[in-house]
Amino acid sequence: MAIVTAVGAGGVAVYWAVLGVMRIIIKRPHESEPDVVARLLSQTGGNGDLLVPLSIADMVLKLLAAAVLIFGAVLIVLRKMPGAFLVAGAVLLGLLAAGCHFFYYNQLLGWSGTSDTYVAAGLTLVVGVLAILPPVTNALKPAAAPHAGHPQGGFPQQGPPPGYGQPQQPPPGYGPPQGPPPPGYGPPR
Repeated sequence: MAIVTAVGAGGVAVYWAVLGVMRIIIKRPHESEPDVVARLLSQTGGNGDLLVPLSIADMVLKLLAAAVLIFGAVLIVLRKMPGAFLVAGAVLLGLLAAGCHFFYYNQLLGWSGTSDTYVAAGLTLVVGVLAILPPVTNALKPAAAPHAGHPQGGFPQQGPPPGYGQPQQPPPGYGPPQGPPPPGYGPPR
């Protein structure tokens, strides 16, 4: 499930990147046809001063959403928990980009504009929700450290190891003598 989420986030990131690059390459109406824009604004009653900031914010948010999604997808593939939160956080960037897109075209034309940005925002929402579901977040948690009794990993021991809690005594013949010396042993009297 984590890999599916990472692949989905990567795909949506490419979609956002294409939309952002299109905003750089293709001029918006306020840049290419100012006289038409002035006429449209007079008909819709929109605010022409908002067009430039909304256009710039729209482009920046689309490219930023793409970068955050790609970075989050890479972290998910590397099994790092912050990746899930980055992908989930990209939902906010996608919704803000969709809002800028909507308000730009609403000011200019009195309608919501093309649907490509809304589709990308919806896909980002789906991937963001997938990223915080338990199957994905559980897969991203670090593996438990190996048990002290089993340095090679595996299952932990059931109960204490043999001899645990009993006083350790050296084998006979090692260490200081235990108890009284046997008769006839020791210094002469």
